[in-house]
Amino acid sequence: MYRKPWMRHYLSPGETAEIFDVTPASLRGWTRKGLLRAETTRGGHRRYPVSEVLRLARIKGVEIESSLFASVKLLIIDSDVEYSKALHKSLNGVSGVTEVAVAHDGFMAGCLVSQFKPDVVLLDLRVPGIDSSLICSFIKHDHQTKFIRVIAMCRNCSKQQQQKIIELGAEECLPKPFPMNRLKQVMGLGGADE
Repeated sequence: MYRKPWMRHYLSPGETAEIFDVTPASLRGWTRKGLLRAETTRGGHRRYPVSEVLRLARIKGVEIESSLFASVKLLIIDSDVEYSKALHKSLNGVSGVTEVAVAHDGFMAGCLVSQFKPDVVLLDLRVPGIDSSLICSFIKHDHQTKFIRVIAMCRNCSKQQQQKIIELGAEECLPKPFPMNRLKQVMGLGGADE
């Protein structure tokens, strides 16, 4: 397991290559293929968001202690005001979560996806007036948001609904209500056994 601590939101090509035990040239290839999103500084230097490095590490089976990194911005999309307040309160102090925002409708969800720029979206499948599968599809197919992790949640969803959202790009569909340690585990946050 890789354990070198960084407390930043971005890693250099050298740091990222060290994690994956590859050359910076391999990282550039992964970026060109769309496997790893990179951002460019004003000076023209490539930097990799920590959330991206963690996502690709999960896919490639590279173990990283995620609590060593700068943390995650989370967007909760849920029309259940009380449930989303409870989630917000529970996640606000969790190690590994820097900011939590909540949207109760489709309009606000769209605004926050583009302005708040979350690393993870916790998406309820039963938000009245919107098709949550369209939100998931939009996030996963837009070139600027496709790297946002989507974790679906639903009360009394059928297996078909759960399968559909997974096929559209959600990593998981959690049945509501779920234990907080399960959400932490799915998000890859430390302390999942608390």
